[in-house]
Amino acid sequence: MIFREMTQQDLNEVVQLEQLCFKEPWTKENCLYELNENPFSHGWLLIDETIVGYAFLWETFEMAQLARIGINPQARKKGYGDVLLKHLINRAKEQECEFMTLDVRVSNEAALRLYQKNEFIQVNVSKGYYPDGEDAIVMTRAL
Repeated sequence: MIFREMTQQDLNEVVQLEQLCFKEPWTKENCLYELNENPFSHGWLLIDETIVGYAFLWETFEMAQLARIGINPQARKKGYGDVLLKHLINRAKEQECEFMTLDVRVSNEAALRLYQKNEFIQVNVSKGYYPDGEDAIVMTRAL
């Protein structure tokens, strides 16, 4: 497996995965903004012959925010999410971040189990956070 930084050449495949992974997928323009204009954003890929996972991690001073993480539905339940998340945690530590935070749908039980396994704890609930009105659980962990 390879963990590497995302480039613009990867965006078509990342956008296809976005559409498979999320109810409200980011557009190519959203992803381009994260790669080229957001100075705090870094796009990452997990590759095992093909791209099996991707993430956007915002690194702002002592805080890392997991803005997006997706695993190809055909590659789920094989440990890729755990591998990718651990790489992101290590990246944040290397950048001297002290905490990592994320938002996750209350209905996303698989993601909640993954985050809890990796020492994230619930710190809040954002009511009606998602466009469809679903709440988000706000989670954090020390690094």
